[in-house]
Amino acid sequence: MGLPVGADAAGRSTAAWEIVGARHAGITVSNVDRSLEYYCGLLGMELLWRRLYEEAEISAIVGIADATAFDIAMLQVPGSDLNIELIEYKGCERHSGSTEPCDYGTGHFCVFVRGIEALYADLRGRGVVFRSDGPVEMTGGANRAGKSLYSLDPDGYIIEFHEPPPRPVPS
Repeated sequence: MGLPVGADAAGRSTAAWEIVGARHAGITVSNVDRSLEYYCGLLGMELLWRRLYEEAEISAIVGIADATAFDIAMLQVPGSDLNIELIEYKGCERHSGSTEPCDYGTGHFCVFVRGIEALYADLRGRGVVFRSDGPVEMTGGANRAGKSLYSLDPDGYIIEFHEPPPRPVPS
């Protein structure tokens, strides 16, 4: 495979910049309160903080000059260092970005779960929409015998739940 771009023969970075870690994944939502009910109330994520930003630098960062404020909530995914940012734009024209999973520009994130059958029954019973009629077992590849589900948040953003394949018990 060779050396990464901007690396010397020993593999040390010689680039003027480099990615050094992940900060968060972001989801634009139509209503932060409603989304918090889904992500925290139904899925059990932890609300780390929430703030209404009215400073101009956020408009400059995102390139939406008409936005007057941003209601931002930062969540923690249980059992991980992954943070999810929910952001509701205020004062500007907004449209749904919800499309089919096959459409480019669409995204999703995936969380590991235990008890995917119970998760499906519980969340479906509470009105959560899924793209399949239950967990789908993988029949090949690295996730063979694992199960996955695509769910939709209140704005149609895709959340994947994945239960890894059972590990063989050592003898």
